Amino acid sequence: MKIQHKYSIAGACFLLPSLIVYFCVFFYPLILCFINSFGKVNLILGSWTFNGLKNYTNLFKRADFIRAVQVTFQYVLMLVPTLLVLCLWVANTVSQMKPRASGISTTIIFLPFMVAMVSAGIIWDWVFDPGFGIVNTVLSFLGMTTPPGWLRSSETALLSTVIITIWIRCPFSIMILYGGMRNVPEELYEAAEIDGVNPFQRFFKLTLPLINPQLVLSLTLDMIFAFRAFDQIYSATMGGPGGATRTVMIYLIVNVFIENYGMASAITVLALLFLFVISVLQQALLKRVVEY
Repeated sequence: MKIQHKYSIAGACFLLPSLIVYFCVFFYPLILCFINSFGKVNLILGSWTFNGLKNYTNLFKRADFIRAVQVTFQYVLMLVPTLLVLCLWVANTVSQMKPRASGISTTIIFLPFMVAMVSAGIIWDWVFDPGFGIVNTVLSFLGMTTPPGWLRSSETALLSTVIITIWIRCPFSIMILYGGMRNVPEELYEAAEIDGVNPFQRFFKLTLPLINPQLVLSLTLDMIFAFRAFDQIYSATMGGPGGATRTVMIYLIVNVFIENYGMASAITVLALLFLFVISVLQQALLKRVVEY
């Protein structure tokens, strides 16, 4: 017992620095944000005055905030299903390749994930440029007389940011799903082949149920990533044109943070609670116990 107690104390001492850093970086700012959401904060004077739920009620009276919420949901609904389907297709294709081809493919696929999101936004801003961007150059060469304005047009700006995010996010989600597919015992596929299962049935009846934990994890992380998207959108459009890509995170940091710190804290708390509820529901409704 004494030896176990000794090792327990030693283990706690090793964990203590990480716990202190985690508390200072995550829990303390979170608690402070929650407190500030119920007050009127003056960062210059360092003052705080309690005002109850006023920050929350005033927030929903602002038409620009409601518009930002609508844009965010449009963005998420365009991004997450497309991302999930595309990543499942790519991961399934790569998992059926020979080991050498699979290794080369996963290396190439993962490369975009190494690019910083701000850099990705700037790169795609050049790619989508209506005047000299490679996309419109190719479209003009193919005979399109009036190529889209992409990031410069309010009609296509949100779709363009979705394309940028798919390029950034796909590698990470593909790796999660690919890892799950590679862990499925080959014997199950061999038995299914003997039973005359076609590729369509193999994917939907065998592969998808067996990678349920990875599927739910990927969906949850992609949903969180989509709702808190900022870097790549801001570097590409700054929330424009005309607020067409102004998501809640861009609205929070650009339009509210300096103007009203208490209201900015309220937005942060609401976003955190919403994402927490969504994550819990996804885990409860979608996750299943998988046994090989």
